[in-house]
Amino acid sequence: MAPVLASLETVGAIEHHSNADSLDLATVLGYTCIVKRDLFSVGDLVVLIQPDTVLPDAPWAATYRAKYNRVKAVRLRNEWSFGIVESVAILGDYAGPRDVGTDVTEVLGVTKYDPPQLDDGTGQRFVTGIRGDVVGRVGLPFNIPKTDEERWQSLPAKRIPIGLPVDITLKIDGQSWTAYVKLLENGEVACGITGRNVEFDLATADNAYTQLDRAYGVLDKLKAYVLKTGKSIALRGESYGGQIQKAKHNPHSSLPRGLALFGVYLIDEKRYAHKGDPFYFVEVARELGLPAVPIVEKDVLLTREHIKLYDEGLDKINGKPFEGVVVKHAKGSFKIINKSYDSKK
Repeated sequence: MAPVLASLETVGAIEHHSNADSLDLATVLGYTCIVKRDLFSVGDLVVLIQPDTVLPDAPWAATYRAKYNRVKAVRLRNEWSFGIVESVAILGDYAGPRDVGTDVTEVLGVTKYDPPQLDDGTGQRFVTGIRGDVVGRVGLPFNIPKTDEERWQSLPAKRIPIGLPVDITLKIDGQSWTAYVKLLENGEVACGITGRNVEFDLATADNAYTQLDRAYGVLDKLKAYVLKTGKSIALRGESYGGQIQKAKHNPHSSLPRGLALFGVYLIDEKRYAHKGDPFYFVEVARELGLPAVPIVEKDVLLTREHIKLYDEGLDKINGKPFEGVVVKHAKGSFKIINKSYDSKK
């Protein structure tokens, strides 16, 4: 299912910009966006375009496209804007539904931003090697989903566990990495290594993804664990270092290549193991002797102040810039992207 990148929503709140007489702050869902003064009122139907998207080559998007290659956090006169709120007039002659929540991503031509990736070590970006041999295939096996956390701003209030215990983990700015072992009906197992949307051929691919498996012995450890527990598992992790997502503000990009686990997906049950589950990533990483993402705060009762702190109140954790954090609780997880970091990408 394609993600909703642009949708029809209603304005929840309007405030005057504290330092600009011609601007307002419009809150739509959990996103606060800078708009022209008196352009919108509370309750107006508007188009919300989410961050980490690329705008189409259209007149309404021209001003933004001239400055930025994607929709990102922007600070204007000491106020943050995260996302874009536009009038429904940009839909033109669109005659489809105009209910709150209607997906207009394809109508507008908005696409998801994919950051530039380093060569995977094969000489090509995806599935062929330097000799033209096939080293992988697009798509993930056994209906394993792509790794993608929801932003807190997109969640209804009832899905944000205020007052309940959570773990707050560091979000590393790297590349998605997955190792899986699937129990088959004949008693054998299928196993593999994938990126975000490509599975690599273990017999032919010798790249950064498969090299991490060998360096940490992941598949060998995971096979033994799967056979012991009887659970088909996909380990979700972030590969980092070696100039992945190279940027001055990314403290992980200049490190040696490494791996940090952040999730466990139970393939046959089609679900993630959340906080408190015996297969929670912390427990599995410890059992397998594999590195996991740092836990910034453990078993803390979540407050709105926590969200605001990691969203815009901090520039650094332990003296280093950070992309964001992921809040993990008993029923799910969500990400808080740090606006200061995002504005520099």
